[in-house]
Amino acid sequence: MDMHSNGMGRHGSVEAKAAIADRLLEAMKLGGGDTLVDLGSGDGYYSSRFAETCAKVVAVDASAEVLKSDYYRKLNIETVGADVCAWARTFAWESVAQVFFSNSFHDMRCQEELLATFSAKLRPGARLNLVEFHLDTPFGPPRSIRFSKEQLKALVEPRGFEEKISFDLGTHYFISFEKAKK
Repeated sequence: MDMHSNGMGRHGSVEAKAAIADRLLEAMKLGGGDTLVDLGSGDGYYSSRFAETCAKVVAVDASAEVLKSDYYRKLNIETVGADVCAWARTFAWESVAQVFFSNSFHDMRCQEELLATFSAKLRPGARLNLVEFHLDTPFGPPRSIRFSKEQLKALVEPRGFEEKISFDLGTHYFISFEKAKK
């Protein structure tokens, strides 16, 4: 569970997550040799699903407790219990094919710094993938820290990324950006 009250119900069920993960995997087109970084990875469900189709998943979450989840028990998942903002400053981003945030980018106090890092260090063609709450979803983080799809595009695209795909997930939306190829 994230740090905000969320009214779980059907939204947080394994069935709902599985359906969302299927759509994400189809859209993200992970390759067998890819490394994906899951920032704010929570219970590890998405990390586990990504690990089924890519070479390595680096799952980063500030909560050591959530990193004990059984979802993280795959050999190609590396867990990192750390503050994302501090950790991201020292990570070798050049080897990463995809970065993923699920309901976590809005909580990052270093959003601008992360985007600058991705712009400077991700290789051309790398993808930045985000799942975020719709502004009018009745649960989740305070509306004051949520992003509309248009607001995210306004933050990310000037950093050299282009929207590749987006779709509605009911209470959330998905948007994937690709770093421009030089």
